[in-house]
Amino acid sequence: MNSLKFDQSKVPLTSEPNSQAQALTETKPDFRTKRLALAIAKSLIFLFVAIYGGQPLIEAVSQMLPYITTQFTAYLIWGLLLLWLVGRFIEKRTLSDYGLGAKSFWAGLIEFYDGSLIGSLMVTTVTIILAALGCYEALGISTHCQLLEFVPGLIAAAIFEEILFRGYVLQTIERASNTKIAVIASSLLFGAAHFNNFQQGVPLFDQIVSCTALGLDAGLLFCAAYLYTRRLWLAAGLHAFWNIFEGPVFGTPVSGMHMGEPLIFSGLNGPPWLTGGVFGPEASIVELLVCLLLAWTIWQRKVAADRVS
Repeated sequence: MNSLKFDQSKVPLTSEPNSQAQALTETKPDFRTKRLALAIAKSLIFLFVAIYGGQPLIEAVSQMLPYITTQFTAYLIWGLLLLWLVGRFIEKRTLSDYGLGAKSFWAGLIEFYDGSLIGSLMVTTVTIILAALGCYEALGISTHCQLLEFVPGLIAAAIFEEILFRGYVLQTIERASNTKIAVIASSLLFGAAHFNNFQQGVPLFDQIVSCTALGLDAGLLFCAAYLYTRRLWLAAGLHAFWNIFEGPVFGTPVSGMHMGEPLIFSGLNGPPWLTGGVFGPEASIVELLVCLLLAWTIWQRKVAADRVS
């Protein structure tokens, strides 16, 4: 019980009407639309600065240490710094508020490990299905693969992208609207951010289809992983080992990019809607269906856990 008392007669008569007026204003469609538009604008600005604002630093570091791990690590450091600056001086939030906290170091590491298992098993499942359909063919094992060279860099790159899209964009749009809108918008933006991965000569329609597929399979799955814990580590582990197994292990393109000499030399054969074409399995209907099923399963586990608590 609160032992403090107050004199109701001293409360301004206009306080309740003003509160009601504010509540009514915030529920008006125009107000909600403006808040959503502002959140999307903030997200686009943050993405632009995060991706392009650190280019001078990235290029300088890459010239001194020309390794892919160095480049991706520099991106990660820049992303963390930018997020801290935005949180500290603009939004008055901490890095933990954006999903970078954990109950303990080991708890965060375990979540990352769980995500790595999910990501590697998901890609392995997709590859086995493609092989059963005659679309994936293992041609041989490399004795000079660059797998270990790419692992640290791809982990750094995954954490960087999770900071951007699930750490900032998803949460910013969610606070301005709701979870469903935030998931859809952040996933589509995640797919659109990979337009630069295409080489010249790829038709625009194919680029749009591939990036939309990436937004639906990877974007929705990573959102589900984040929402399950409200931390980034599960999604980051899933994201990192998705890329590691898809590229350096099984030798398929990762969002249109080839990751050095893989562990398994392979070939993709068949229609683009099955293989993903030059973009890789991320644009395949097989991976899309597997990821949607997995995202739905994770979401159902979250709903069940929420009911218990």
